[in-house]
Amino acid sequence: MRGSEWFTSGSPCKRFETHELLFEGLRKLDNAAILCLQVRAMPLVKKTVAGYGLPAEKADEIVNSATLVFLQKIESGAYQFQGHAPMTYFIEIARRQALMATRSLKKTAQSLDDLLETADPDYADLLLRQDAAEAVRILLEKLGQPCADVIRLHHIDGYSDEEVVSQGYVKYSTPDSLKMKRSDCMKKLVQLAKEWKTSINT
Repeated sequence: MRGSEWFTSGSPCKRFETHELLFEGLRKLDNAAILCLQVRAMPLVKKTVAGYGLPAEKADEIVNSATLVFLQKIESGAYQFQGHAPMTYFIEIARRQALMATRSLKKTAQSLDDLLETADPDYADLLLRQDAAEAVRILLEKLGQPCADVIRLHHIDGYSDEEVVSQGYVKYSTPDSLKMKRSDCMKKLVQLAKEWKTSINT
């Protein structure tokens, strides 16, 4: 589903046309809000599961477990609405669930390897010493929001800038503004990678 298809009469997302409405629905444990979140997240979770080399049927399990974790974080106040799409945070939880579900990351999608190489080709030795997926996860975590989402959605999840903007995954309203932000974020990522490389070599 794309764009307005999320809000058709038969869609569980019809009542949640804004990020805030979806968050409020999740906070109230509204079944329709939960289903909306899961339906929207499933394609991306399936892509993540495939990237980690897990069986396709694992996606349902990961979506369900990530949902429980997310709802608990909302209830405890660990996650609070700050204007961003709740699904962005949910996908990060699902990604971690997928990471825990596998012992080997050798089959991780090639885009994970490409990310640091694109940022700076001198990091081949870093990738030899650190698992690519774990290295990316650590660096993006250090980078923080919104840069982590901006980079992950494009370089790892494979979304076009037009898709990211139209789905409202980030706060940027045009593909050009998103590209400018991502360029700035990649510069920060390179600097973080340099600092991290120095720290692991000392």
